[in-house]
Amino acid sequence: MRKKRLMELKPLKVMNRHIADAKKTEISLSTLEKQRGEPGKYRMYCRAAVEKGILKVYLFAVTDIEENINFPRYRLFISRKERRFITYDEKLKKWRKALLESILWDVRTNLGNIYVNGCDTKIIQKYLKTMQPAIRALEEFQANIRKEQRIRHDKKLTDSWDQVMKTVSGLPKNWIGWVSKYGITEHYIFYKYQKNGATEGYCTYCKKHVPIRSPKYNQKGQCNVCGQPITFRSVGKSGRFCTKWYRVYLIQRRRKTSGFVLRIFYARTWYKKGGYTDCETTCHEEQRRIFSANGKEISNFVYDLFKQREMRWISCRSSWYYTCCDSQYKGMVYPYTLSDLSRHELKETGLREYALGQKKIDPGKYLYLWKTYPVLEQIVKAGLFQLVDDVLDHRAADAIKRKGRKPTEFLSVDKKEFRRLRDMNGGVKELKWLQLEKSTGKTIGDEEICWMVKEGFEPNDLKFVLDQMSICQIRHYLVKQSEKSGDDISHVLQVWNDYLSMAKRLGMDIHDSIIYRTRDLQLRHKEAVLKIEEMKRGIRRRELEEKYVGFQKHLIDLKEKYEFSDGEYQVIAPKSIDDILYEGDTLHHCVNKTDTYFDRIVSKESYILFLREKENPKVPFYTLEVEPDGTIRQKRAEFNRQNKDIDKVTSFLTLWQKEIQKRLTKKDRKSTEESRKLRQQNYQEIRDKHVVVHGGTFAGELLADLLEKDLMDLPVESAENEESPTEIAA
Repeated sequence: MRKKRLMELKPLKVMNRHIADAKKTEISLSTLEKQRGEPGKYRMYCRAAVEKGILKVYLFAVTDIEENINFPRYRLFISRKERRFITYDEKLKKWRKALLESILWDVRTNLGNIYVNGCDTKIIQKYLKTMQPAIRALEEFQANIRKEQRIRHDKKLTDSWDQVMKTVSGLPKNWIGWVSKYGITEHYIFYKYQKNGATEGYCTYCKKHVPIRSPKYNQKGQCNVCGQPITFRSVGKSGRFCTKWYRVYLIQRRRKTSGFVLRIFYARTWYKKGGYTDCETTCHEEQRRIFSANGKEISNFVYDLFKQREMRWISCRSSWYYTCCDSQYKGMVYPYTLSDLSRHELKETGLREYALGQKKIDPGKYLYLWKTYPVLEQIVKAGLFQLVDDVLDHRAADAIKRKGRKPTEFLSVDKKEFRRLRDMNGGVKELKWLQLEKSTGKTIGDEEICWMVKEGFEPNDLKFVLDQMSICQIRHYLVKQSEKSGDDISHVLQVWNDYLSMAKRLGMDIHDSIIYRTRDLQLRHKEAVLKIEEMKRGIRRRELEEKYVGFQKHLIDLKEKYEFSDGEYQVIAPKSIDDILYEGDTLHHCVNKTDTYFDRIVSKESYILFLREKENPKVPFYTLEVEPDGTIRQKRAEFNRQNKDIDKVTSFLTLWQKEIQKRLTKKDRKSTEESRKLRQQNYQEIRDKHVVVHGGTFAGELLADLLEKDLMDLPVESAENEESPTEIAA
């Protein structure tokens, strides 16, 4: 179709009778259309004709006709012979290859808004050889053309894929039989219920009847003939069911070219009701990984939906991402093709030995890491399958060299240690202990190594004490301390490490056996914690003493003025900075961590007092922040809480407030006025900043609201006190 000749074709016009026919068939406006004042259902009139083998379809806008513009908005030309179409946009003055649906979408016009009279409809249907409505026929023809164009465009790509797929051989004759027996490891013994207990059942692994004894439905067991793990199923109870999906692998040499292909399947078996001997195994191939003769992956194909058109083999990026540590990719490998491959393409990989030795493996992951660790072949052929698993799970990078001529060279052990590793089928954890033995020259027994591995310990976990004690001594010490404390071994090791770390900070001689091998580890650990806290308090005390010179004089008058005792409780005043720091450490709140309270004491805005039980006057109970006249801003117990005895505490504090009123001076009352103003100002500031509580029962509430609830004013002028869990805070 030449564009110049298309434009020379005889033009079509919209006649008055066409407009009249359209108005007769118009559907009444919807409510929304009426509100918008839109001119009706139809937005365009369609005219069609065939000239010189070309179907020409002209679309006229209703608005153009009303304005006496008789030119079509769009001219669509279709050649059935050439299987092509093209549209001329009169408004934009350019040719467009887009679908008519897409062109009309740009002007917000639906294909259903186009009017085609009966005569033009027949012309379109006859030319396109269809009985579809005119607009639908145009849409369908264009869609088919576009699909053909895409197929032609993709054919070069898909043909190259198909050429690769032609090198893949067919499935072995016994493939389904092998998959159902070995690839799917979920097997059953079906039995018919008998009152005195069934004595015979059908084993799906043996494929024959075997003797059984007193089976129970869904009970796990073992076949007496083949020794396979099975599940008992009663024929009467068991309906139609299937096994879970199992991953199975097939490795084959490619046809008419070099290299091999790793084929990956998912399989499961369906069992019919009552027909357990007539089961069906389904096997779906989902991936093909193409390898060169030297074991390097060339390409990767997956069976998937291609461009929403068809299911086929599609080339995708290299499947290195399948090499993660997850065991979900492990499965049985078809063994009968490996023998020949292991003499040629897989000769230096050790893959056959690994597949036969470990049963379920991920061969793709093995081949991927074999390129990085060529020593895998020697490790496999030495029978160290656990060590191979550790390499594949990326746990051995710091223990194994990637290249080496001999196992003793790349494993960094001597011959004797290598034999021991092989005898215990050791993994990377056992290897690290044997490497430690070689590096230190100190013998570590197999029993100690197995115990350390069982507990999950590596040499690095014990490096804090390895210089002082042998592995045997460490083991006995950990066991003894575990029995003494009741804690598990790993927790004891952590406590031991923490204790020696703190002992070093405290200047103790950690090379002295009395220190590093203390008899009561838990007790010494607690003592070290207290000393560290005391050391931290000393540092904090010196900081405060430097900042608040002469702070002690601000605490002198507090004892006489504010201390009080009645019933179960008493209020006492701090005598030094240490008292306040100890209070904060013991009750685990912030009175010792911020300078705010010390600033307030110096400025006489508020004071810190201690509420104690008479029976335990030295044990912190509640911390109080009070204003000079006895107004209590906060009363906090351990972890900023208020305990169940808060009502009794509040009653006592009311008595205390009444009592100290007798002791106040004019100077105290003047300080109170200033303190009240500062408190109200502080509340307003944190309210304006919208400060909220982030943890505990009242998480999300405004801090200002909770502080106001916690405020305990003097009895004569305060409202009833309310409990609140807010912190001692500024």
